[in-house]
Amino acid sequence: MARSHPYNFAHVLLPQLAWRRPTSVRRELSDPYLARELLHYVWDKAAENLAPAEKVAPKGLRLSWHEVAGRVTALFHLPPPQATMEAHYSALVYEEDEDAAETEAEEKRPRYFTLEATLGLAGPAGTPTEVGEWAGEVHRHLGRGPAAGQPNTLTAFLETLATVLGPLPPETEVPFMRVVRS
Repeated sequence: MARSHPYNFAHVLLPQLAWRRPTSVRRELSDPYLARELLHYVWDKAAENLAPAEKVAPKGLRLSWHEVAGRVTALFHLPPPQATMEAHYSALVYEEDEDAAETEAEEKRPRYFTLEATLGLAGPAGTPTEVGEWAGEVHRHLGRGPAAGQPNTLTAFLETLATVLGPLPPETEVPFMRVVRS
């Protein structure tokens, strides 16, 4: 069973924060100093009501930015999981560029994915994982993820996300039309 502290961070607080204030959280995560402060603040909040013995050190907690299937993606490197449902990584995937997000009246929520530890025996290929997506209160399992604990786990997770996301939809501009009279 997942430990409460890392579970609360990756499955509850981080996605809720990003969905509540998408544009401002994205802006804060884009600044290395603010990103570090925000991540550690949310990490501490995730343990706020837990007994000291249940708290986990934020060792390894950090953020990196990537482009996945043409989309800007904030990838969260989490402390190593020790139980099922704890995440190795989580990702906020932004479907639109930052300028478009700032001009829209209603902010578009980023998609939120996790690479979670799952049941199974660790072998030479690594430990088993599962890719999940949170959409509001709904958590969907998208299938087996890449083996964890390998040098290519991060890259393989990003490749899996690219497959799930698919190509960006074409621009929805109205085509130019010229009326010709005969």
